Amino acid sequence: MFLNVIIPSYRAGATIAGTLESVQANREHFDGEFDITVVDSSDDDTPEIIQASGIDVRLVRLPYRAFPGAARNRGALETSGDVLCFIDADAYADEHWLREIHDFLEKNPNVAAVGGPVLNANPEDRFSRLAHWCEFSGYGLRAPEGRRRVQPTVNVAIRRAVFEKYGPFLEDQFGNEDVLLFQRMKQAGEKLYFNRKIRAHHLNKVRLDLINMHQYYLGGCTGRARVKYELPGSFLARPGFSFLIPFVKTHFICWRLLTQETGEFPSYLVNWPLVFMAMWWFTLGFQDGVRKAREEKT
Repeated sequence: MFLNVIIPSYRAGATIAGTLESVQANREHFDGEFDITVVDSSDDDTPEIIQASGIDVRLVRLPYRAFPGAARNRGALETSGDVLCFIDADAYADEHWLREIHDFLEKNPNVAAVGGPVLNANPEDRFSRLAHWCEFSGYGLRAPEGRRRVQPTVNVAIRRAVFEKYGPFLEDQFGNEDVLLFQRMKQAGEKLYFNRKIRAHHLNKVRLDLINMHQYYLGGCTGRARVKYELPGSFLARPGFSFLIPFVKTHFICWRLLTQETGEFPSYLVNWPLVFMAMWWFTLGFQDGVRKAREEKT
C-alpha cells in the first residue's frame, strides 16, 4: 500500500517547514512507501522554503490562488498511490501518523476513509484555545471512535479508488468541500472512521480579530453550501432561522468539551462570551453566503 501525502499551501511560509519535517519524521517509525506532494499557489517565499528544507517533495506550483479543495484535487491528479493522506500546511503530523493510517486501512479493507484527532498545537495560548473550540471541538483524544459523518481534511486519509469514484472536492469556495465529499460517500454506503491513534496538531490563529474573520469566511461557505446542496442543517438557511446558529453551535461546543475534554471546560466557561461572538461572526457570514447563493440561482 503506497501512501501519497498531499498538502495544500497558500502563503504558508511561516509553517510549511514544520509540516514537512513532521511528515518526514514518520520515516523513523514507518517502513512502508510514501511520498509528499505540496500544491502551492503562494505569492510569497513558500516555494523557496520548501526547496530549502532538503526534504524530498513533489512541488506543484499553481499560477492562481487555489482554494484547499482545488489544491487537494490537483495533488490527487499528480500522484498515483493507493491512499491519499491529507494534512494542512499549518498542521503537524504525529510521528506515528502514517503507520497508524496504513495499519488501520490494512486491517479494515471495508473502510473507505479514516481520520483522527485534530489537536491544538499551541494550547497555552488563550485565543488559540478559543479558535480550536470553534473549529475542532469533537475531534479530541477522548472523542468516540467509530463511524463518522465527516472528518476535517486537516487529518484524513481516503482510499484513492473511493476518492476517484465520489470526488473530487468542491473547488470554488474556501470550506465545506470535505462535508460534501463525505456526504456523497455516506449516501453510497461508504464508511468513514475516527481512530484516536491517527493524530495531527493544528496551529490556530492567536488574534481575536483573525479568529472572528475566519469564522465569518467559514460561515459564508457553509451558508452557500446549505443553499446549493442537501446537507444536514440546511433548514438554517430558511428565512428567520439563522439567528439560532450561535446558540446551537455554542451548545454543541459546550457539550463536547463537557463530555470529552473536561479539563478545557472551566476555561470555556470563562471565555464563553468570546466563543459566542465568534459564532455570531460565523452567522453573519452564513447569512451572506445564503444571500449570494440565492442570487447565483436567479
